[in-house]
Order: sequence, then C-alpha cells, then structure tokens
Amino acid sequence: MCQKSSIFTRQNSNIASKEGFMEWKVVETIASPESGTIFCKVETQYGLNYILWLKGDYYVRTGEIITTSNQGILINDRRRRVWIAQAMPFTSIGWMGFKQKNACPGNRQEMDRPCTAETPCQFKLCPFGLKRYIPESYSTTKINNHPDGRL
Repeated sequence: MCQKSSIFTRQNSNIASKEGFMEWKVVETIASPESGTIFCKVETQYGLNYILWLKGDYYVRTGEIITTSNQGILINDRRRRVWIAQAMPFTSIGWMGFKQKNACPGNRQEMDRPCTAETPCQFKLCPFGLKRYIPESYSTTKINNHPDGRL
C-alpha cells in the first residue's frame, strides 16, 4: 500500500498527535479588515481541510503550522497571541464567500500601491504593510502627567 507523504515534516509535528492536540498547516489566508480577524484555509496531517477564524495580534501566513497545546496556540512552535474563534469544515463555496466579502487589497495580492480602501480597517498594523503605521508616543504630556510639557 502506498502511503501519502505528510505535509508536516518538522521534528515536533508528533507532539500534537501524541498529546491529543490539533495541528494544521496554513494553505491560504484572508484578512478581514472590518473585523480585524483572519480566516485561514488549513489542512490536517490526515488531508482534511478546515477554515479557522482567528483573532489576535499575529498575522498567520501561508505555510505556517498552527498547533494547539497546553501553552495555548503555537505557530511554528512559538506561542502567539492568537485565539481560534471558530473552526468549520472547508467548502469551496464558503471560502469564495469569505474572499468576496473582504475587500482588503492585500487579499488580492495588490502590493504595488498603498491601501486606498474606503471601509474602516480594524487592524492596528496592516498585515500586508500597505498602510503607514504611526507608532504611539509614550512621551506625551498627557501620559507623563507633566502640565508644563516637561518630559
């Protein structure tokens, strides 16, 4: 009998199966600027496809491995601030619906020009680098409580 070669080639990929945790390889992602969340098409080591709806401050990329563990969600064996809001079976119609509803230019691979999307974006930092990020200053009068403006 011919065995299908596994998409999980990392050394630690057996951790998930031994301890009863889940492990997925990210096949494709869709950013949702309206909600500030990410939808991922993922594949299990058994060839099953799912859609994960993720919340958090880390943008999961194609090819990364998501693992549930005692420590939380690991991405490529590193703990990240990401939560799985929902997991659902993959359907091509459902995936196309997610793509059509999310107008982010990064989802369309339009990386040659800045984002001009009219809808408000909930991402504090653009996952595609298409919007200029202005970091907040921690040296303001309000934060440091100096009424005369001294720092």
